Amino acid sequence: MKIRELRSELVKRLAPLDNPALEARILLSHFLSLSVSELILKDSMEVEKDKEKEILDAASERLSGRPMAYITGKKEFYGHTFFVSEDVLIPQPDTETLVENALSLLNGSRCPKVLDICTGSGAVITALKMERPDIEAFFSDISGKALSIAVRNYEYIVGEKAEAREGDLFKPWRGMRFNLITANPPYVTKEWYESVSMEVKREPYIALIDHGADGLDITRSIIEEAGMHLETDGSLVLEADYRQHAAIRSLLSGHGFSNIMTKKDLSGLERVTFATKKG
Repeated sequence: MKIRELRSELVKRLAPLDNPALEARILLSHFLSLSVSELILKDSMEVEKDKEKEILDAASERLSGRPMAYITGKKEFYGHTFFVSEDVLIPQPDTETLVENALSLLNGSRCPKVLDICTGSGAVITALKMERPDIEAFFSDISGKALSIAVRNYEYIVGEKAEAREGDLFKPWRGMRFNLITANPPYVTKEWYESVSMEVKREPYIALIDHGADGLDITRSIIEEAGMHLETDGSLVLEADYRQHAAIRSLLSGHGFSNIMTKKDLSGLERVTFATKKG
């Protein structure tokens, strides 16, 4: 089958998806290692039978709800390509809001120490380090498998050895203080989980679900402990669902934080709340 014929077949099979033409192009580009322009220029090229089967099998996986990022093993975030697997959440554009606000909080600082907990793929800390090479970057995750992906991303993209530790929240960092702490913890309630998309349900459950009724048990723990790990005037930056930020602001205020602010994401929904540790 020629590339153009395989493209047509893919578009036909992927018709139930929102953008079958784009999906087909991504699959062809990935499995044939060809750019978009090369796919056009070489559309009469014959595809080997085993490669054709591999691509059609991938299309079937896609139709079953497997996210494209897990099929290709990569995802773009903040201008960089990250390795991903089923062991980590797929970095989302809305999380770039967290990165942007973290960077704004670092303005005027010199060689700040930055900790990213619940790091997942390491997208946040890696993006921060690439924008601010002077930061001392630290990151951790409760999942050893996720942490190995984060380390791989950080060391491949940044080009230096990672300071990463496996463990729950602040446990790996006892006795250490930082100028900035970022976290995109699990915050989906069991009730909300029932209504998420088929694709989201393919992502790691442990990285999505908070077992509290309001989805904030883990976030509460972070806020309760963060003060012990922040330097004076250090900041905490938290991502959460838009329905949770009023409660997060109240929690931060109750634990002695000041300059509490919430920022909206690309969809105009509250996405990130940050605050400063009082002196």
